[in-house]
Amino acid sequence: MDVLSHYSSPVVEFPATQPLEKQYALVDNCTGTDPPPPSADAGTATQEKQHAATQTEQRVASSEAVEYDERALAKWLRQICPMVEQELMHPTPLMDEQTMSQATLEEEQKVYTYQKIVMGGIENSQGLAIWLCVHTNNAPVLVVTTVAPHDDWCEHVDQQLKLFVPQRMTHGNFVIYSEVKTLPLKSCLRSLCTNPFNKHMFAGSTMDGELFVWLYEQARGGGSDANVDIKQMYSVSSTQGAAVALDWVTETLLLACYANGSIRQWDLSKQMTLDWEYCLPGTVTSELTAMVALGIDDFVVGTNDGGTFRCWSTGRQAASAKKQLQLLALRRHRFMVSTLLRTEMAGHQFVLSCDLSGQAFYHDMRHADEDMAQLIVQIPLPFKNVVACSRDGNIIYCPSSDGALEYYRVSDGAHAHVKGALRGKGSLIRSSDNGCWLITGLYGDEFQIFYVEH
Repeated sequence: MDVLSHYSSPVVEFPATQPLEKQYALVDNCTGTDPPPPSADAGTATQEKQHAATQTEQRVASSEAVEYDERALAKWLRQICPMVEQELMHPTPLMDEQTMSQATLEEEQKVYTYQKIVMGGIENSQGLAIWLCVHTNNAPVLVVTTVAPHDDWCEHVDQQLKLFVPQRMTHGNFVIYSEVKTLPLKSCLRSLCTNPFNKHMFAGSTMDGELFVWLYEQARGGGSDANVDIKQMYSVSSTQGAAVALDWVTETLLLACYANGSIRQWDLSKQMTLDWEYCLPGTVTSELTAMVALGIDDFVVGTNDGGTFRCWSTGRQAASAKKQLQLLALRRHRFMVSTLLRTEMAGHQFVLSCDLSGQAFYHDMRHADEDMAQLIVQIPLPFKNVVACSRDGNIIYCPSSDGALEYYRVSDGAHAHVKGALRGKGSLIRSSDNGCWLITGLYGDEFQIFYVEH
């Protein structure tokens, strides 16, 4: 006799997108041998044919008068109709479609954990990192530092700026980042920025208000990778405090943004001199947190209460240290603006802004009307405080907990996840200009490098 085995077939479920308010009792339709109850009518009767498509069957009205509350019915219709319309216009995708979309994103945009950068026992709360010029195998030079917690003034005089150079391995087509230079700092850095017009040059602002401009120098004539240096070009002190954001307008024009609403442009053509200064009007009472330069006398700033403003000049102005600019309020965030990025979509210039809740706006710089000039993206929870984006602006990268990385495709909402092997929550992410490298941190005393395969 064959042995019967117990087997349960998989359950196919189509969950409802709206909560069910009622639960209906199930009726057992199985065939039984028990006689029907005495009160049941076992005879046959002719049933009136009903039209199941339009449901226009007629029923005999009760002799009792029935009253209807038309106001309650109208109120209920006003509440239910928008929900029905939204459900019809944006149906909930099936789980198979979400899985296929995620698999497609992972196949088209492959991201791998590449290497950990160890700071050597310097355990601080945050980290800063930037990419410089490409050194070998399409891999750029990396500059990193750590930042200790600060209440007000910085007293950490043993900080360091470290230079990591990618070195090509003899076996295999890959590189390994090795520390080749350590530069002592007088205090912690508040911001770092690479000069996109000369990627050997970069600038930083310390917590005590100093601005530094450094130059990365590589040995000529095919010297070893270890024969590199970081040369300090300029240094200037400021009474405004630490610059919360830096960006380069040209190869010799550096823009610095301060929390008190002051923006200063420094000219590095001969000496580092103040070119002009601009202060936001008194209507903007919140502190500045982010900035990105768009061109000569044209930039966008973000504030700690979610405000985003574009500042630009309409024409030539008289030579004066005080700048007069036009101010345009862009779409407002709900929380502090943590990231401002310049990108291009379909050949047009956009500014990507993101707040602490993961709400991202794509501001089209061609339009003055913000209602017609933006794309809204809500990054899924948990909260993402900083983001980076691909060269075409279609992929958004976010650092996740324990050294992991999440990325999202704006065009179809697909998302993917790269598992990490560190501890802590990253508060930094920087993408290289070629879009092939990402760095996140700080996790204890380590950074995580990712490689993006296109």
